[in-house]
Amino acid sequence: MLHLSTITIVDDDEDVRESISSFFRSVGLHVEGFAAAETFLASPSLPDTDCLITDLHMPGMDGLGLHRELLRRGVNIPVIMMTAYSTPEARAEASDLGAAGFVDKPVDPEILLHDVEAILRAARHRRVPSDRSGPKS
Repeated sequence: MLHLSTITIVDDDEDVRESISSFFRSVGLHVEGFAAAETFLASPSLPDTDCLITDLHMPGMDGLGLHRELLRRGVNIPVIMMTAYSTPEARAEASDLGAAGFVDKPVDPEILLHDVEAILRAARHRRVPSDRSGPKS
């Protein structure tokens, strides 16, 4: 079930972080929030994260830098990048890194929830072994 998943939001804007977190909690998702990429990377929540939503532009390490660092560490978490200042270059770089999504701020929480649910369902589908051959003799 999706409600057992941990969604992590990394955004230096507390209002954005709290707004998305509150909405996701209202539908039963577990949410962790961080004001900085570096804080998330150092947290014990990192291994429990099933989907990461991060702002593209933040002081210190930005969202793309965070995604690159996760990949460097071998941590393969689906990442949704969000920004109020979208450029074709940023979208292309996020895509090249394998971002699961890219959304413009202000973010519609219903659309973001739909995207997160689709990502989590797809991730679970990939992890479930498919044995359609029936019982072994």
